[in-house]
Order: sequence, then structure tokens, then C-alpha cells
Amino acid sequence: MQNFSTTFDLYPIEGINFVFMHHPFLAILLLLFTGTVCAQTEDTVKVGLDTYIVVSGGKTLNIDSLLKADPRLVLTSDFYKKRYVETDLMYKITDNKGNGFDSLYGTRNMRPILHGVAYRGGANNYYHLIDKRDNHNPIPLDGMHGLCQEGFSKGIYLYRENFEESPVGDTCNCIDSTLNRLEYEQRDYFDSTHVYDMLKSTYEAATKADVGPVYLHCWNGWHASGFIGAVILKQFCDYSSWDAVNYWDLGTDGANTSPRYQTQRERIKNFESYPEFTISDSLQDCLCPPLPENIDSTQLHIEMEHLVVVPEAIPIGFHIVLYNVKFGSGKTSFSNISRNSDIAYLKTALDNDPNLIIEVGGYTDNSGSHAKNVTISKQRAKFVYDHLIESGYSTDRITYQGYGPAKPIYSNRYKSTREGNRRIEIKIINKTEHSSDKLVDEKGYDKDVKTEDELIESYLTYFFAHQDEEGLGSTFIIDSLAFASGSFDLPLSGYGFDNLNALVQYLKEKKGLKVNINGFTDSSGIAEKNEALSESRAKAVYDYLISQGIGAERLIYMGYGSAKPVAPNRYLWGRDINRRIEVEFMRD
Repeated sequence: MQNFSTTFDLYPIEGINFVFMHHPFLAILLLLFTGTVCAQTEDTVKVGLDTYIVVSGGKTLNIDSLLKADPRLVLTSDFYKKRYVETDLMYKITDNKGNGFDSLYGTRNMRPILHGVAYRGGANNYYHLIDKRDNHNPIPLDGMHGLCQEGFSKGIYLYRENFEESPVGDTCNCIDSTLNRLEYEQRDYFDSTHVYDMLKSTYEAATKADVGPVYLHCWNGWHASGFIGAVILKQFCDYSSWDAVNYWDLGTDGANTSPRYQTQRERIKNFESYPEFTISDSLQDCLCPPLPENIDSTQLHIEMEHLVVVPEAIPIGFHIVLYNVKFGSGKTSFSNISRNSDIAYLKTALDNDPNLIIEVGGYTDNSGSHAKNVTISKQRAKFVYDHLIESGYSTDRITYQGYGPAKPIYSNRYKSTREGNRRIEIKIINKTEHSSDKLVDEKGYDKDVKTEDELIESYLTYFFAHQDEEGLGSTFIIDSLAFASGSFDLPLSGYGFDNLNALVQYLKEKKGLKVNINGFTDSSGIAEKNEALSESRAKAVYDYLISQGIGAERLIYMGYGSAKPVAPNRYLWGRDINRRIEVEFMRD
């Protein structure tokens, strides 16, 4: 623990004194003063919780000019990293009761997201020793003032409740002996427009030397601030969806078991980075803290996708809940099982690992008789089991069992939580042993992607330059035909468009060729939406080729969503490549 105290100097401007006074009992709205003060007699102007400017008679002061006074310290990301002793993303500058760093006492569970740029946490209301109030409130006045003194440019409250009674900022004497202005605003972390605004504020703090850090906070510093922290890490530190979800779970301090939190995890996974807020690799290296070296895996939320993406993290004997498999009360089946995302991941895991042996376990809530519930749970498990067997998987690898209301994972007291107990769990009976020396196996993420040399040889321009050589294959990516994220509008200019026209010319010369046009997306977003989007992209190319005189009888188009990535989806550059069109040449 480190405590800092600051000695404030009077500004050395003739006739003007900048005075720091301690008035912790003042709870009036703070005055964000701008413009000019002209004093006929000595005038005192309150500009913060306990900050005043005294202007002597006949003197004129422009407040905005005072705000631009040269700093005594350089408040860089490295400065804050050392000041708060930021070791990793889970390091707490202030603890659950606001202790740990005296001038930030009004914060709670404060942690770094980006060194010297973005911080997350809560508001110290419930545990405050002097001004205790209900937990469901914005940051207290001393918390706002402490952030101001520490050089923060903005505080952002992530809920709507009670914000109308909060000051909208503070002006104070900063630790670098300049006058600092802190803006305080409300943003709704469930609103995508507000999320964009928060990313913009973070980007400005990261790229502008005169913009201080941003503090994004909820009530406790767990769920809402963890969500925006995860999104920031995806945007600025190239976190994969699962790394970001793991970060969110770790940052809840164990309060992550309610079924409603699944919505948060899905929102984190579905977030797609904005290209206008991209930062350089060198800046990433300066700003992005690591996760802790030692992670308590019991704090993590495990889903079926983990068995595909990070199989080494799942031990034999582990039970994985299929959170996207939902049964109605008393029901033993559900519609569209073949399109269910968890069932699809389960099939992929079985395909990837021939040694994987599983048990399908069915469960119920505690409504009704125990005997009837055991029967229903077994029927639910058999419904999933039958679908897997019908899909071609051996009975040697799959068994099923019904457990009735045993081992509830949520409370049976409420209707909203009982639904989560009507579930399917997959127990890992056997699997291939993987290295367990790290949480995520990079090869697991990038299992089927191409090497750099393989990528070069997979482009259409490479084929055109080497088409007389043997062993080239028949499927090629149209170089740089890049669709904007979420769009199927065909770019009608640029290098990618030139390559598309080169394909037109080639097909006109090779009249015996037929072409399969295959569209792909990156792994962001919902699987069903990605499949439709990839098909629309393929059709856009199909329509263009027809418009250029290529016969429709020679063309077929298909969409494959995020299947078969050729580059790692963990990185922005990889996702850009995966949003691609492949052409497969077929002869009569």
C-alpha cells in the first residue's frame, strides 16, 4: 500500500492567488467556471470542492489560460503505472472499502485497464466512513475531487440511477501543480452509442498528451465496469473474445454465478472493434497491462466453446453446462437442435479430438415429484444423445444419464433462476491430454490457420503469376477485396476491385472453367448472422461477375460464416483477412 500527500503552491501570477482549502462537509453543486474574472475589489471564485481562486482588485484572470499552465510533472502512462504500482489487470489501487490510496478514497475496487489512460471501479458510498449513503449512487464528492487532483480528465458513471443529483465535474489543483478540470458524465453501458462514446474518450486519453486518464465506474466495480473494461481490452489490446470474457469473470471477485450475467458474456464476445480507434503496436506495448501470472480457474466461466478453443484448459471429469440449450418447464426437447450453437461446438469438439468421450447429463429444477423429474431429465439427455448418434458419432464415445433436480447451479426459489437448472451438462470422461502450463494454448486458437508463406501462396495474384506451375491447388483468395465489418457492399475501387476485374478477364479467356464463390466472415458476432453475411458477400461478387458478362451457369455462390479461418481471429489484421472471398476453379 502506498499513500501520497500533495503540497499545493500558490500560482506565481501577480494579483492572483490559487488557494487549496479543505471543506469536506460541502455538498453543493460544483461550479465549472469558464471565461474571465475581472475584480474591482478582491474577489474569491470557487472552482472546485475545496479549491478557490483569489483575484486582487483591478486584476483580470482568464480561467481557460490558467488551465493551460505548464505542468511541473509529465503525467505519462509510465508515471501512473509507477505511482499506483500497477502490476496487472487485477491489481487493486483501492480495495472493496475504498482503502489503499488516500487521495482516491472515494473510489472502490479501482483497477487499471490501460496504464495511465483508462481505469475501472466503483463508487465508495456504502462503505464511506463519513458520507455513507446508498450503494446505488454516482461517485461521492471526495472521489470526484480525488480523481481531479490525480490528473484525470473524465469520470464516467455507467448507470442512470440518481445521476441527476450529481455535480457534472470539478476543478482543482492537480498533482503536477496546474489547475485541472475533471468532467463527470453519465453513459449507459447497455447502449452501443454510449459504448462508442466511451471508446472515443479512451482513445483521446491514449493519443493526446493533454488529455488525462478516464475513470469508468459502476457501483461495486465488478460487472458494468468489467464489461466496458473487457471491451476496451478487445479494442486496444487485441484481446480475443474468450480472453475478454475470462477477464470479466476474474474482475467480478466471484460474483459471477447469476444466469443473467450470461448476457454480459455474449455482449463481450459479440463486440467488434472500431477501425477508427486503432492504436499502434508500440503504444499497445506501453498501455496494456498483463493478466495475473497465477489465475484461479474456479473463478472462470466455462462454456462448450472452450472445449473447442482451449481444450487444454478443460480437465477430465469436468462438467460443462450447455447454457444455450434451454428446455421449457416439463419439456424434453427443443426445436432446431442442429442449429443450436452449443450443440455445434460439441460436434466440433468431438470432430477435433478422436479421444474425446462424454456423458450427456440431464437436469431439472425442483418443481414436481423427484421420480418424475429424474425421468424428465433422462429424456432430455436422451434427446441430445439421439441427435449426436444420428449425426454419425459412435455410441462408444457417448452415454447419457438423468439426474433430476440434483446439483442445482442456481436458486430454485425464483422462476427466473429455475430455468437455468433445466439444463444439459457434458461430463468429460476422456480426452487427449494437452499442455496445461498456460491458460490458453495459442495453437489451440490458431489450429487451422495458414502460415505467412501459405497465405502468400493462397492469393489470386499469386496464382496468376504462377499458374503454369504444378501443385498450386484450385482455391484462392481475391487479394484485398476487403468488406467493411458487418457490410456486404462490394468495394468498387482500389486494389481488391482491380483483382476482381483480373478474375473477370481470366474467366473470359478460360471459357471451360466454372467457379464456386465462397464467402467468409471473421469470428465476431452471432454464427447465424455471420452465415447470412458471408453468403451476401459471395452473392455480391456473383452478381458483379454476371454483370461483366460471365454466364450464371458457370457460377455458384455459398456462405460459410466464420468457418475455416485462414488467419488468427485474435488479431485485428487476422480478422480483416478472414472477411474474404475465395474462388474455387472447377472444370467441366
